[in-house]
Amino acid sequence: MIKKIIAILFFLTVTAIPVLAVTEEDITANLNCPDQGGCVMIVIDCTCPSSLEIKDKVRAMLGQGMSEKQIYTKLSEEYGREVLATPPKEGFDWIVWLALPVGVIVGGVVVYKISKKKMDENEIFEYEYQKFLQEKKQ
Repeated sequence: MIKKIIAILFFLTVTAIPVLAVTEEDITANLNCPDQGGCVMIVIDCTCPSSLEIKDKVRAMLGQGMSEKQIYTKLSEEYGREVLATPPKEGFDWIVWLALPVGVIVGGVVVYKISKKKMDENEIFEYEYQKFLQEKKQ
């Protein structure tokens, strides 16, 4: 009975996490600094005037009750898609999200095939060697 209660509480906790309000830090941690001077930092860590401006805008948008997606959309319209630290999972950008898992799978298959071939060659060599030893004993 206790295990069921713990499982239910765990399930409720896990499903409730996405409902929690998004913070300014959550959003600014996913934005690139739009400074034209060559700044390559994330907004949350940057002290450029343009990053401070974005932090103020995000704070104001959160105060207006805008959702995280609405804020990202508005900022990408204003600054371009380069302001987003991670590409959105839509359109052509899906390739970025799929490339890593596909590369790992393909690499794993290649390594497996090569090692299997090497094992087959080693087994043939071992068989031939054992055959040679048997003939030598006779």
